[in-house]
Amino acid sequence: MTPAPVAPVGDGNSVHRFLDVHLEEGRGEAVCVRTEHETWTYRELHRRSCQAANAFAAAGAGYETRVALVAPDTPDYLACVLGLLRIGAVPVPLATQLTSDDLARVFADCRPLLAVAGPEQLATVRAAPGAAGLAKASWPRRVWVLGEPPEGAEEPALDAVLSGESEDRPISPTSLDDTAVIQYTSGSTGAPRGVVHLHRGLLALLEGLPTRLGLTASDRCLSGAKLSFGYGFGNSFLFPLAAGASTLLMPETADAARLLRLVARGRPTVLCAVPALYSAMLAVADRGADVDLSSVRLCVSAGEPLPASLADRWRERFGLEILNGLGSTECLHIFIATEPGTTPPGSSGTLVPGFEAELRDEEGRRLGPGEIGHLWVRSEANAARYWNNHPASVATMVGGWTRTGDQLSRDEDGVFWFVARSDDVLKAGGYKVAPTEIEDCLLRHPAVRECAVIGVPGAHATTEIVAYVRPESTRDGDGAPEAADPPDAAALRRELRRHVRDGLAAYKRPRVLRVVDDLPRTATGKIARHTLRAEAVAGAAAPTD
Repeated sequence: MTPAPVAPVGDGNSVHRFLDVHLEEGRGEAVCVRTEHETWTYRELHRRSCQAANAFAAAGAGYETRVALVAPDTPDYLACVLGLLRIGAVPVPLATQLTSDDLARVFADCRPLLAVAGPEQLATVRAAPGAAGLAKASWPRRVWVLGEPPEGAEEPALDAVLSGESEDRPISPTSLDDTAVIQYTSGSTGAPRGVVHLHRGLLALLEGLPTRLGLTASDRCLSGAKLSFGYGFGNSFLFPLAAGASTLLMPETADAARLLRLVARGRPTVLCAVPALYSAMLAVADRGADVDLSSVRLCVSAGEPLPASLADRWRERFGLEILNGLGSTECLHIFIATEPGTTPPGSSGTLVPGFEAELRDEEGRRLGPGEIGHLWVRSEANAARYWNNHPASVATMVGGWTRTGDQLSRDEDGVFWFVARSDDVLKAGGYKVAPTEIEDCLLRHPAVRECAVIGVPGAHATTEIVAYVRPESTRDGDGAPEAADPPDAAALRRELRRHVRDGLAAYKRPRVLRVVDDLPRTATGKIARHTLRAEAVAGAAAPTD
């Protein structure tokens, strides 16, 4: 006889920690969310999130029902996240840059009952069921538009859906081990996977990086990374709301000019971005724009390794250190980070509170100081599993440990040094070569703004090292004027060959140097190395000068 399903029990719903506690402790009138045009208090966000909770429940959402969010970062986006958590449902944040084929695969995987789409994403969401060669699906069953629906749209505006709902709703009881959110990986190393995070994990994370950042209720946090990216989800939601601080949201794409404009107007104290954005902001300043970072006390970088040369230039220009963090979607956020003024320059830093780490060889044996190995991380913040992907879960999450896919070394003082993503390590001349070492050398040349190094199969089972270089003179839609006289590509390649001869052993030097206007990126801003590899293998890499 099949037992009757048991209703979830317990007081583990994390929404209380992020929202209700502030009203209970008399902080309801404190500012919670800011944009260029709006300011919301914790009480206002509470009311709106209760309206969202009631609307989602009326539409059939409940315990562990998935709801996709494909919309810009706005206060109503946060209200939807909190409203879903409130009823025990599961928000699935998705990047606004995803195509209908991308969304078709994600929708087929997580089967959301509803989707909340921005006006500019509505057509893509509509086209997703049946895209990517998949059979036409019945999910999401309805779509609400966060913002003004396009003319002629049948889908209702979220504002209209929520307006008639009650501004109060009790928190649905969940256990700490119930699913809180599903975050999809960036796809930088393969097909995106749905990473299942529990309420326990969201709460455990608060004992980690926020303690190193020293966040307080007086802080204002601004993130270039979006809420759909695990890094941005922590920066713009988990950390500031848990601290009773305020979060600055930017609905638009985070290019350098927009981000700097919001810094000047919103006066954040903590600025979080990926390395490419820090580089772009420096480029804006170098072109003579008025850049005001006087409100910022701390900068944080993650998503990709922060080049030491970029951190040095930022400090010299603005007098601000950048905290360099290493994290992953599977571990929810940053688990290793530098401490400005204490950890060695160029390092990845030390473990943040609440995390353990081991370096292991290919057979899983623990390695000692100075040895390079695969990084395994353990914490209550780690994901429970991949959604609908048992084989990947078994391979990645073993006995409470998560294999991150990174290779690092650790010194006698417990300081970690990033080597490469395991998939990116090159084998050249019989030696293992870290792409970051070659990239750091190239970045020390003043004409290089960004670069990426990959390996492709060469003759006689060898690996050819290919470097893609973006010159300092290129622009990226940052709103600043174009620098004059872009360098001649052939001349720059010859100059860089002389440069690497002085800084790299012969077997580490790129055989192919390609000068490009831009580097391909994933939806989360990481360099899409798999795209570069495919291009190089197809024979698109430039010849040697």
